[in-house]
Amino acid sequence: MAETAEQAYTQARNKDWKNQVIKTNTTVSSTQASGTASPVAVELYNMDKRSRQQIAIALKSAGYRVPTSGVFTDKLLGAYQTALQSAQLQAAQLGQPFSSTYFTNYLANEAAGYAASGVSKDGTSITEQESVITKANAKNIINKVFEDQLGRSATDAEIAKYTATFKEKAAAKPTITTTTTKGKRTKIKTEPGFTTGRAEQYLVDKIAGTDEAKAGQVLNYYQSFMRKLGM
Repeated sequence: MAETAEQAYTQARNKDWKNQVIKTNTTVSSTQASGTASPVAVELYNMDKRSRQQIAIALKSAGYRVPTSGVFTDKLLGAYQTALQSAQLQAAQLGQPFSSTYFTNYLANEAAGYAASGVSKDGTSITEQESVITKANAKNIINKVFEDQLGRSATDAEIAKYTATFKEKAAAKPTITTTTTKGKRTKIKTEPGFTTGRAEQYLVDKIAGTDEAKAGQVLNYYQSFMRKLGM
């Protein structure tokens, strides 16, 4: 039967705990807990405050949301157990023996990954990405809307004017992605920014209200009416 994370932890500690991720420089009480006591919990509880604080800092650097005061808490214990279990599982998947040295490297790698992504084990990260509307795309959008709404192509001045407007609005309204992680669940919510689709709709609304567009609508209505009369 596969060993549990706690069993692996205990074996690793007995072998080379002097090289653990946080050197405690203390002698942990050898008193055995009764009942279903967790070796991990006993080890963490019996450490001095400074050692627990060092562990908490290492866990927080790896993305775990824990207090770093050094006080023994359920949150700290839970994060410590989770990290040990995750490291032990990773070692098993890679076919490597789990040890305190492996755990040290695991936390270091997690810390590097967390620093690069900014996403914690539990928490929320927000990413903003500005929409890019190229001059070519802007020109196509502008000419399309002008053809649909006014029956003509846009002038160079109109293209320059609305291309600049698109750029300003894209900068002011980026696409915002909110990632919320809690336990094993990750929720991602994306609020679109000023994309090409929104640029086109913006211009439709803008052009539709002009006198030129209104005159064209009247003309189209008149021509349709005359066709119905057979004229």
